[in-house]
Amino acid sequence: MTATAIAVVEPQEAVSLLESPLSPAETAQLQSCELAIELAGKDRLEKALIIGEKLSTIYNHALFRGFDGGCTWEQWLKERLPKLLPEAEGRSTDWGDTRRQLWEQRQLLLSCKLTRGELPAGVGVAHQLSALIPRKFARPVGWNPAILDDADAAKGIAKVWELACQNAETNQRRNGPTAEDVRAAREELRPSLEQQGLIRSAPASFQAATAARVEAARQRTVDVTPANAERFKETMAKIRDTKAERTAKVEVDHVREQLDASEREHRHELEEEVRHYNRRLHDASKAIHELLVYLQTLSRTHGTQYLDQMRCIDVLGLITVGDDMQRLQEMGTELMDAVKLARTSDPSTGINAQTIEV
Repeated sequence: MTATAIAVVEPQEAVSLLESPLSPAETAQLQSCELAIELAGKDRLEKALIIGEKLSTIYNHALFRGFDGGCTWEQWLKERLPKLLPEAEGRSTDWGDTRRQLWEQRQLLLSCKLTRGELPAGVGVAHQLSALIPRKFARPVGWNPAILDDADAAKGIAKVWELACQNAETNQRRNGPTAEDVRAAREELRPSLEQQGLIRSAPASFQAATAARVEAARQRTVDVTPANAERFKETMAKIRDTKAERTAKVEVDHVREQLDASEREHRHELEEEVRHYNRRLHDASKAIHELLVYLQTLSRTHGTQYLDQMRCIDVLGLITVGDDMQRLQEMGTELMDAVKLARTSDPSTGINAQTIEV
């Protein structure tokens, strides 16, 4: 069966599309996406966005359905993604979905010419914006691709994000809007967003249950007996009597917080450097180990004499290993330099053009 192009898929055709096998062109596209996921960058945000972009392509083009068709998105995330990314092993499907949605949200916001704020960069924020990503179908069909090329459909997410950025500036948040800022902005704008069809509402059953709980809470009454009224007066009197003490405590806490701010900031910087250094160590260790395993495997299967033949070959005039010994020696030299630096405990030597990491 020939796969149907997404541009002409209607809800009633979605099920048959998901059951159809991949075409040769779709297979090549899937393999390209999977390779990009495997080779994603090392920087945390960069890697998340590369993975998110390719997951978005795989999802929105229904490439997850497999060579023979019938595979679901959830199955692909659980069975195939961990083979491409070891860190996805044992994760819930939300791990992949959140990265996909984060990339889609950033693409939508880029198309809207925002007047304030940076683009979202956290998975918590992405979760709060997920209902604002415009989708192709009005009702669930087991698969609902995002609409990323319609600026009008992206107005909802743009309005929520700009309000969240505005609130974050008002509250002097250094790192932009928090997930709670975004949730509050979304709920503040929800009535107008729903009226314009720019946000997906919760399922009707959930809304009905919520409405029932709210109505039940409104109908509750408190029996104010003379005894209750007397206890209320005593409580209020205690609150008034301790006002000065509580005010003084707040002032002391504020001063203590100001004194501790510098220490907390320093610790935060240290924690960030620990994460960065650990990631570099892990990547270097993994790369060296993989190189050693490759050479050991080559030695067992072909013998190291095979390297002499390989050094005489170039691929497309661009790729050669004729200088492998020089490259290995340079890696060894740099590794020893790193060991020497790690053994020292000296103050800062300053920043120059050679030490700045680009």
